[in-house]
Amino acid sequence: MSHALIADLGGTNARFALVPIYQYTPQEVKVFPCVDYASFFDAATEYLKSSSVNLQDIDAVVLAIAGPVNQAVIRFSNNPWHFTRDEIQAYFGEDKAVALLNDFDAVGYCLEVLNKEDLIAVGDQTHVDPTSPCWVIGAGTGLGVSCVIPQEGAPNRVLPGEGGHVDLSSCNEMEDYILTFLRARHHRVSAERVLSGAGLENIYEALSLRQGIEKRLTAPEIGAALSLGNDPIAKASFEQFFVFLGRVIGDLVLSIESRGGVYIAGGIVPRYVNEILGSGFRDAMQDKGRMKAFVSPIPTFVVMSEYPGLMGCACYASYLVSNA
Repeated sequence: MSHALIADLGGTNARFALVPIYQYTPQEVKVFPCVDYASFFDAATEYLKSSSVNLQDIDAVVLAIAGPVNQAVIRFSNNPWHFTRDEIQAYFGEDKAVALLNDFDAVGYCLEVLNKEDLIAVGDQTHVDPTSPCWVIGAGTGLGVSCVIPQEGAPNRVLPGEGGHVDLSSCNEMEDYILTFLRARHHRVSAERVLSGAGLENIYEALSLRQGIEKRLTAPEIGAALSLGNDPIAKASFEQFFVFLGRVIGDLVLSIESRGGVYIAGGIVPRYVNEILGSGFRDAMQDKGRMKAFVSPIPTFVVMSEYPGLMGCACYASYLVSNA
């Protein structure tokens, strides 16, 4: 049976899997901490040693990469690994169909094969137009964004970009304080400075300092404090995180009218579904002044699938082999 080797290569972890061509559920998934391997090739070698499929039975290789892939040397946004397309092709063999995708382009491709049961609506689930554009966004080690354009009788068209690095704006005094705090440290404040694991830590540190406390917790520590319910700053940090997420998504919708919906993936939000459901996320998203009525009907969903990036790679692998 023909297989594809698929991988979702992030800033923190590299996820490898196998999948039969024209199937979309990742098999033999293994997660490798990137810090444990000097290069992608070391991690790939480790995975292939233990996989049940020989390299000669792999017809396609699709890698989702946390960073731009249209460079001569492909570098990760939050990971020191780097390589060229030629190096990837040479490693796997000239007979393999190879594709390199931005990690959130891969999530965009997964929308074609994602089960509806893996989606949780945030706010009223208004009409989704399957023929209209949609956005995919997700916070984890960084902030990924992609726009998906459905195509009739063809794979979705995914428009790549680095939308996580757009400028961040503020809409009230507390947000002014957070941005002033971050501007003193970073000069320019992008959306990723608040919508990522490090971003959550930045929010917590800023809100602590606003109360006269010099304190910074890691993102897992903030999550643990939220669960214990004994740290009001942790609760306020998550609330502000979801408000910033709503503001950024609202700006995306103003840029492209995404009647197909907005799909929130990444390593953070799916862990805190109850919190986003009870937050000011939708109010912030719709807080667009005269354009509120334009933004408000757009449905938003949290993607609960464990491996949406790998599913997107599997979907793309099938098209890759079909057109080989």
